[in-house]
Amino acid sequence: MSFFTTYFVQLLSPFNKRLLLLFAVFIGFCNDSNAQNYQIKGSVESVFGADKAAFVNIIVKGDRTYSVSTNERGEYIFRAVAAGKYTISFSSINFKPKSVDVNILSDTTVNVKLEPLQRLLDEVYVTASQTKGKASTSVIDRKAMELLQPSSFTDLLELLPGGRTYTPNLTQMNQIRLREPANAPSGYNTGSLGTAFYIDGAPMNTTANMQTTSGFTTTDPNASRNSVNRGIDMRSIPTDQIEKVEIVRGIPSVEFGDLTSGLVSIERRKGNTPYTARMKADGFSKLYSIGKGVSILEKNLLINSNVDFLDSKADPRDSYENYKRITASVRTEKFWENEHRKLIWSSALDYATNIDNERIDPDNSYALTDSYKSTYKNYSLNNALKFKFSDKKILKSLDFSAKVSYQDELIDISRWVQARSATVLANSLEEGAHYVNYVTPSYTAELDVEGKPFYLFLKGVSTLGFSHGTVKHQIRFGTEYNFSKNFGRGQIYDINFPLALNSVSSVRPRAYNDIPALQNLSFFAEDGAKILAGEHHIDITAGVRAMAMVGMDTKYDIANKFLLDPRVNAVWYLPKATLGGKKLEISFGSGFGVHHKLPTMDMLYPNKTYIDNIQLNYYHNNPDFIRANAKTTILNTENYALRAAQNVKWEINGDIDYDGNRLSITYFRESMASGFRPMSRYVATTYRLYDNSSIDAATLTSRPNVEDFAFKEMKEYYGYSISSNGSGTFKEGIEYQFTTKRFSSINTRFTINGAWFNNRYKSSVVNYGIISPTVNTDNKVRQYIGIYDEDEGTNYQQFNTNLTVDSYLPKLGLMFSASAQSLWFTSRQENYKTGVPIAYMDINGNTLPYTEASAKDPNLLWLLQNYSAQRFNRDRIPISLQVNIKASKDFRNNARISMFVSRFLTYTPSYTDSSNIRFIRRGASPYFGMELNFNL
Repeated sequence: MSFFTTYFVQLLSPFNKRLLLLFAVFIGFCNDSNAQNYQIKGSVESVFGADKAAFVNIIVKGDRTYSVSTNERGEYIFRAVAAGKYTISFSSINFKPKSVDVNILSDTTVNVKLEPLQRLLDEVYVTASQTKGKASTSVIDRKAMELLQPSSFTDLLELLPGGRTYTPNLTQMNQIRLREPANAPSGYNTGSLGTAFYIDGAPMNTTANMQTTSGFTTTDPNASRNSVNRGIDMRSIPTDQIEKVEIVRGIPSVEFGDLTSGLVSIERRKGNTPYTARMKADGFSKLYSIGKGVSILEKNLLINSNVDFLDSKADPRDSYENYKRITASVRTEKFWENEHRKLIWSSALDYATNIDNERIDPDNSYALTDSYKSTYKNYSLNNALKFKFSDKKILKSLDFSAKVSYQDELIDISRWVQARSATVLANSLEEGAHYVNYVTPSYTAELDVEGKPFYLFLKGVSTLGFSHGTVKHQIRFGTEYNFSKNFGRGQIYDINFPLALNSVSSVRPRAYNDIPALQNLSFFAEDGAKILAGEHHIDITAGVRAMAMVGMDTKYDIANKFLLDPRVNAVWYLPKATLGGKKLEISFGSGFGVHHKLPTMDMLYPNKTYIDNIQLNYYHNNPDFIRANAKTTILNTENYALRAAQNVKWEINGDIDYDGNRLSITYFRESMASGFRPMSRYVATTYRLYDNSSIDAATLTSRPNVEDFAFKEMKEYYGYSISSNGSGTFKEGIEYQFTTKRFSSINTRFTINGAWFNNRYKSSVVNYGIISPTVNTDNKVRQYIGIYDEDEGTNYQQFNTNLTVDSYLPKLGLMFSASAQSLWFTSRQENYKTGVPIAYMDINGNTLPYTEASAKDPNLLWLLQNYSAQRFNRDRIPISLQVNIKASKDFRNNARISMFVSRFLTYTPSYTDSSNIRFIRRGASPYFGMELNFNL
């Protein structure tokens, strides 16, 4: 036997056979490990739009089988798939199944569009939908916004019960007014100030906004654009990157505070999106926007960015008054997860600039220098960390968020000023009598108002969840801190060249950065309990919020005192039943809540009032002999007794859903007797009135002094205003919405919604009034102040109904809606007043009762305020009907063209008011626009 034969036989021995087998397995494993693996990733969407398909089951089947599900954004990833041919199957209870054949030779992206089933089409709303289980909450999603074609957030409000389509006016401040009639008075701003706006969980703060020119000009060009103490200017909020909006008109969670009227929560788009471009044009504005979303699934990273530009004019024929808005945003989300926990980090960097501009047409005015420009720049950084834990743990999540916001604001006003006569220039910054100069006969006055508000927001929330018997609890508790400071220089101008002349009561420039910062500290706790009682289901959410302004000077009553906001919402779901073979669901709900809104920086630290009494105005032909003297009285207008505004709400509602047809009705009442408003106050000032005729002008050899003139002592009342809790707003109403199911044969839904509002606006404190300065009493003026304790309220009512018919034809890529909006009536009635004061103050500050004898006194009778009987009649404006049309058409999911026509048809009959005056109403002109969208 040869050597090789002998060795081979030995190799086949039992032990060596095992070694040989191990060697072969090792070689095979090495060969297999060298086989290339690749990634398969992509996104799943609805074929009829950009709606993400969440939790779709995906199976990759070939030589091997892999499976995964899409996340909540419709994204998926297979991290290691061997090369080869596969069939990828997509299945979901909401979509028709679909399969795709692929040959995997490298990392591959497979994006799929699925055709939704009818039940998913039923969930498509192009109006605001009412959220079940939440008190008076409307949800506006992306699909509704696409059809609405908004230019700013203001346009979305027409979808709410009581809403109506109006021609946008973007050259003035746009306030939000929840549960208020269209003819509500403009001076009651606590409602808009007390509506909180949140974007991606962080608040929009306006506490340190002090951009006002009030008191510095005779005609204020900033008045209609002024947002100080008026809340969020909705013009500044673009809608192109909004995914969903929740508007809570009822009682919000105690997690949200420093509000009275409601809550607006905005959620922006996240995840993979194509390049999107939008171009819109209507009769008053042009809008351009672009955006892109990227999902890097292998790194669990999302990046979204967008830029938009809006240019609007008050009148398309007038290019001298316009409003421009530019916004840009970069948002990221990164998450890490394992089987025990998930960490999500979200970040957003935002920039926005708004420009209000108004110039004088040189063809229509001699004042070629007159101009107004207001520039607003905002930089903000928002970060949030969310820890999610296993469902088996009691601690479900921990949330931490922080937002830093800095604004650079500037108002620039130029005015040509001409003095009609020799006008005394009173501009002292110190109290007392002073020699003063005269105003330059004509000049260009410049006023800058520089504000630099800085805001810091910190928040931490813990969520616990556990069951006790048939009750499931979700407990949330946390804390919140807000810091507000204005680093601006305030009003900047040359006090020798003021914009306003001939004003006794005025203001002076001051630096905003001298004003102390405001700090708001809050704590809250809330339990959301779900109770199962047989076939009954009850949800109760109850909590309390404690809020205080900390670090304030203790001379303020509000300083360092915690305010409590208890709130509760309950919903009772009756056992599910069938009627005629159709599913019937009925629920009843109710809610009660206390809400507080803290004063703003401008309310707590207002500008001082300067009263300048001209004591001497001696004008001589010789300019060396002229002499003027004034006495300045400086009034501190801070109100140390100012409190937070409190609004108490309660409501009841019913909800019936029968075979997809849903009716929701809510009755509500709100009582806010301590709203903010400026209230008049009066102070008696003394000064000397020098007699020019007491010296001989012909014998003067030098400039005279006040000692050379005879005089008499004067004492008069002058008015000023302070911020107070004197505004009362009382709301009552019914909101309703009926929505049919989408009829499958024509994919059409009918929605009827509307509201009846019965609101009363009044002064909740006594009022003061002065006799007209044109009336002499005892040969003097401003000698008596009347004190009136009457119901200053005015009642406003409104009843409206909107019928919307929307058709969603996905196979044609067509959406169409027509709405008939009927404002059945609006009414206004002022409460009766006698005009008789309860007391009066004389010039020495004595408060005396006003009696029948007082009414006969020749001086005091002027305090009687005479009203005509017609003033208290109820004025009712009848029906105003308008029909609006909106439509959009998709082209292969890559382009969409949309158009709208507002007031396509109108019906506004003429009417006669309570004073027998005939009002002729003409039909309003249609307002229309178009837009083009690209998805690349």
